Amino acid sequence: MVVAPDAANLAFGAYALLEELGARFFHPMQELVPAFGKARVPPGLSVTRAPAMKSRGVQFHTLHPIEYFATFNQPSDASLAEAKRVVDWLVKTGQNYFQWVLLDPKHVDFDALRPHAQAIIDYAHARNVTVGGSLQIWGKAALQNNMVLVTDPAQANAQIDAGLDRLMQIGWDAVDLQLGEFISSDPQSVIDWLSHCVEHLAATHPNVLVNVENHVGNYKNLYVDYKGQTVFYYHLPQFADPRLGQNVHTLSLFDVYRNWATYAHPDFHLQHDYLMKMLPTGRRVKYHPESAYWISADIDVPLFLPEFLFSRWNDVHNLVGEIRAQGLPPLYGHLMFSSGHEWGYWLTDYMTAKILWEPELPLDAFVARWGAAYGDGAQDFSSALSQLIAIQSHYVFDERLLPYLQGESSVVDLGYLAGLETHPRRTQFEEVLAMSAADRAAFQAKVPDALDAMAAEMKPIEDLVSARCRGADVTLAPWCNEIADGVSIVRNRAQHASRVYRAVLAKASGSDAETHYAAALALHDEAKAIIARREGGYRFDLDRLTADYASPTVYGFGYLRAAHTVCYWDRR
Repeated sequence: MVVAPDAANLAFGAYALLEELGARFFHPMQELVPAFGKARVPPGLSVTRAPAMKSRGVQFHTLHPIEYFATFNQPSDASLAEAKRVVDWLVKTGQNYFQWVLLDPKHVDFDALRPHAQAIIDYAHARNVTVGGSLQIWGKAALQNNMVLVTDPAQANAQIDAGLDRLMQIGWDAVDLQLGEFISSDPQSVIDWLSHCVEHLAATHPNVLVNVENHVGNYKNLYVDYKGQTVFYYHLPQFADPRLGQNVHTLSLFDVYRNWATYAHPDFHLQHDYLMKMLPTGRRVKYHPESAYWISADIDVPLFLPEFLFSRWNDVHNLVGEIRAQGLPPLYGHLMFSSGHEWGYWLTDYMTAKILWEPELPLDAFVARWGAAYGDGAQDFSSALSQLIAIQSHYVFDERLLPYLQGESSVVDLGYLAGLETHPRRTQFEEVLAMSAADRAAFQAKVPDALDAMAAEMKPIEDLVSARCRGADVTLAPWCNEIADGVSIVRNRAQHASRVYRAVLAKASGSDAETHYAAALALHDEAKAIIARREGGYRFDLDRLTADYASPTVYGFGYLRAAHTVCYWDRR
């Protein structure tokens, strides 16, 4: 018997029961449904669950050419069918909200999009799921092809009214406003524009929620003077209309508790403090982290980084506990910024959805439930993932090896030159060549030796998972092989990074660099084979994910193009 107070929660309970019986709703386009040969019913089951927050969902970040870009922005019968599966997956995983990022009508025909978007929303409503659209408020801060409200400050209110009226030709439940990246504007103007958006929609569509994204960036121009006090630019929305919700954002695998971050921040404690400051005000507050960072950082390198799982659990577990301990109003919601689902990144979105229902549990409890799907390999897979998270927490996070596993693009490099950090920066090869002998020895211990130690600790996990996969049946094989390939590619990447740096160190000391370089070339070839093997398991057409093509986004390729070409091995 599944009992719930309403139809929406009854659906959540029904799917939760199916998972207790063995099904797993891992991915919108692919589920794990075992066949046992006979009825299997737990000998005892008594579970009561309630979500920690009202709104739980995903932002499919279609400002990037992820697999769901076409699903939401390119109308067709096939796209609508995919969107319906996404909605179904949200319900099956206990979520009730999603949004996608809207593009400039110069790039995506808004009139053609309207009936498609409305059909998606209508289906979502039939499943008790609400839907939002995300757009930019200020054109000069829109560095990609966002839909924008204000391009001329002198005409701001008129442009906002016209833009919102057009936007609301589609029946959105929420409008989420972005303030852009790196670029600030006049503080009072931003506050006034945000307030005007709230006022206009309150008058014309009173049931629509309006929210703003509180972004990050530790750059001088983002600390602005407002009425005699210095305010972080992305925290200016606290002075706007009190009906404006706040979506407090963090990036990549960084969380609001540990001491590391990016965009030049030493940590994201300022976002923790802002979130806690907003809760007593009565505003709607959502936490808005990421399940992958993309853009040469993880999924498209490719890397498999379940360290994201620890970060997302660490945030939810501790925020919910801290808020309850202080007697504050609960978070209104959790909105995952999703940058794609291949290479195991569906796992972050899937497991976080589960964590939102039982945030008090330890992470290992959720890992064990995931691992239980692997039949008689359950213990091995649960142990393997727990060990992998621990290894990555130590080496990737605590020992700061993430920059050496990530890649860089020309945009990332130009950002460094301009003083704008989008990735934690690795020590450059030229810097190694210029080091003293003592500094080179210290660097070798800190980076290449640590990378090799990480790879050595991963190798038994890789061997165990690979052995298990060789015996997997057709139901388990796709899920098994994806984890195996993910472990292999990270072990390979660590070894490759070590070898190229050892070649540079050898060059600097006048010893044999070519042996290390040859080893790096061999690892490049191995990586190419791992990637080719994984591409056979992708859930969408390969060209859609990896080809060069004209795109309405600023990227003229599918989001896994760099992985397909082994770009970041070549570039190193």
